[in-house]
Amino acid sequence: MPQNPIPKIKGQKVETLLEKIGIRYFSKLSKQLDYDATIHLKNIPSDKVLQVVANNITLNTVIIAFLVGALTTVPAVLFETYYRNSFATLHYYLWLSLITVVLLVVEVGILYWLGMRSTYTLAQITGYEGERENELPPEYDIKNMMVRSALELSDPTIEYLGINPHKYVSKKWIFITAILYKAKIVLSSILIKFILQKIASRYGVRMGFVWVSIPVTAIWDAIVMYHVIKDARLRLFGYHLSKYIIDEVLTDEVMSSYSPHTQEGAIRAVSTMMVLAKSYHPNNIILLIRLSQNFDISEAKDYDELDKFLQHLQNSSKEEKMFLKTLVSITAVFDGKLTKTEKTALVQIFDTEEQEYLNFTKKLQFLLLNNRLHESARLCKEKILLSSQVH
Repeated sequence: MPQNPIPKIKGQKVETLLEKIGIRYFSKLSKQLDYDATIHLKNIPSDKVLQVVANNITLNTVIIAFLVGALTTVPAVLFETYYRNSFATLHYYLWLSLITVVLLVVEVGILYWLGMRSTYTLAQITGYEGERENELPPEYDIKNMMVRSALELSDPTIEYLGINPHKYVSKKWIFITAILYKAKIVLSSILIKFILQKIASRYGVRMGFVWVSIPVTAIWDAIVMYHVIKDARLRLFGYHLSKYIIDEVLTDEVMSSYSPHTQEGAIRAVSTMMVLAKSYHPNNIILLIRLSQNFDISEAKDYDELDKFLQHLQNSSKEEKMFLKTLVSITAVFDGKLTKTEKTALVQIFDTEEQEYLNFTKKLQFLLLNNRLHESARLCKEKILLSSQVH
């Protein structure tokens, strides 16, 4: 396989203290186990096993998060209920604030730890190798990806082939969303507690409303951790699916059937969907890097322009269009959701074959979200090989 230079992270991203702690903890857990040879899809447990184990991990995480949210809210509720009239107003709110802050630190700390343990367990069931891939920048090693998912940290901005997924997003909005994303768990917990305390103060503790904060906080923490594990599963399965497509589907024999026009179109397909999604989702970044290395493409161009990609499609053969549209579908579902902008573009890209490829896209999305990695791989392989001269 041709080797391009490892892509550089824009601005030389410095790991935050939280990310460093997470990576160190992940590495510590990894040292406790021995690893086999390089993991291939065939070495990963069957879809039935993946579904059972992944669903159990998710359920256990959600239940524990629910209990954590409830138990860390009880002391503040008891204090409000029984000691509200035992202190002067200033002292009362000082004590309440202290109790709330201490328990918030405990709550968030446990949730972070829970996310780390759960994502690590997920990585292990799919054969986490412990060693990073030299072809990928360190920030997109599976360990780093899973840590960012567990700790709700944003993904780094990557500078590669002139592609900019944020080209249509204002810098102010990027800054705001980055701050909110990095502090999602903390801010959401504070916001829920603040709203409930305001409502309780307005209507009076005697109404018993303050007790509602216990199940509400518990449910909120459970929802947050559900989405953390869902994102971790998607990153993990997308990582293995892209590796399978590059290493085991796009073999030398298959690649030789693609013209330079098709190879460039593949980069345009992935890049265009990344820009439409306005996201540096690691699954798409990894697929883009692996494709460019396989096709030995290193020159920066306007790969991320929808109009240019549509024109590229028009100048492609029927088989080439099949391959490029399949890549579009795969890229579209790798982040687990389809925005309105993406859906509109997909209609243009799929053209007269809209229904066929939308069905493929929806089916692949369903399979990935439901832990059916092997079936996802078979579906992608069948679709890709249909577009080549090799069967």
